Amino acid sequence: MIYRALTSADRAAYIALESYAFPVNPDRAGESFDTGGQFRGLFVDDLLVAQLEILPLAVELGNGATIAAGGIGSVAGDPTTRRRGYVATMMRHAMDELRERNLPLCILYPFKRSFYGRYGWATFVERRVYSGPPALFAPFRSYSGRFVAAGEAEIAELDQIYRGALRGRFGPIRRDHEWWRKRVLHDWQGKRRHAFIWRDPQGRGRSYLIFALEHEGDTQRMALREVVALDPEARAALFGFMSGHEDQIRQIEFRAPGDAPVSLLFPDPPDCRLEPHFMLRLLDVAAALEQLPYSADLHGRLTIAVSDPWLRENQGSYELEFAAGRAQVRRVADDAPAQVRCDVGPLAQIISRHLRPRTAAAFGVISAEREALRLLDRAFSGLPPFCSDFFLVSCLY
Repeated sequence: MIYRALTSADRAAYIALESYAFPVNPDRAGESFDTGGQFRGLFVDDLLVAQLEILPLAVELGNGATIAAGGIGSVAGDPTTRRRGYVATMMRHAMDELRERNLPLCILYPFKRSFYGRYGWATFVERRVYSGPPALFAPFRSYSGRFVAAGEAEIAELDQIYRGALRGRFGPIRRDHEWWRKRVLHDWQGKRRHAFIWRDPQGRGRSYLIFALEHEGDTQRMALREVVALDPEARAALFGFMSGHEDQIRQIEFRAPGDAPVSLLFPDPPDCRLEPHFMLRLLDVAAALEQLPYSADLHGRLTIAVSDPWLRENQGSYELEFAAGRAQVRRVADDAPAQVRCDVGPLAQIISRHLRPRTAAAFGVISAEREALRLLDRAFSGLPPFCSDFFLVSCLY
């Protein structure tokens, strides 16, 4: 088996697998390949049996800083060679490559959570999906200011609102101009989404929404890609905008962070369901823990034993010393006394603030001594993570 970067000579084979695995627009098949994506493939006897794309990402940490991560997308396998472990083998090679690039984290959206869970990925973002008829938004119809259509010329303004509204959360992807243009303002087939910014009476942009109007039979739906606001007044204006479509659509659907009390804003709340989103994996435990921000008044020391059978480079014991808003991390002997014991998956959920240490201990997900648990709980306190972006991993394996 050979793992390597795909070249122009592999284009036809790549498009064949992409078209088989995903509902690709024929007019856009291979487009990302042609624009220099970081594609990798696993070959057996010169046959491309599995492929993926690596997306270098900068993930917001909540304090304005970012951490480097590798995004994995476009995973697909040859339909004639399934169930032979080729995707898992390719993923292991890709993780080794990301580690060589000194990327401490990997993010993906799974086709099957149990598949990636067995290799150390864990869900770290859950979003609440709200849906209902426009009439539910009628209480918000009166608002000041005005809405303006947004396009590429407004990307800087959109980005400022986006980063301001999600500040304090782990998980948002730092977007450059091309990410906004290709992945946010357009859908995966290249179709332009509708985007509007709400500006207050002083002309300041304080919220925006990005959506598509979908028509299926006699059902017309406003499917919102993003609903982002800096404050309650700006959020209410967005709801007022939605209510104005009552004569055009029957259903509105949008997503919000799992901890956002959106239902409390409505006299008659919309329907709500919880949606698991991205999964996270630690590629380098020590590097990840050292790069995260911590409270400046956090002081203390503990040793954590990490289990990671798939990436055994991570498995072992780590001493963490917190001071001055940082953590110094060093490997210690595996038989050193450990105050905390944890598998690599739950540890990823803890550092992203998806899982509180005390909750993990209460449910037996980790084991921790009392004082160490208090320190760990203080170290990883904060808002739950959120990400409104999306890149698909795979439908086939």
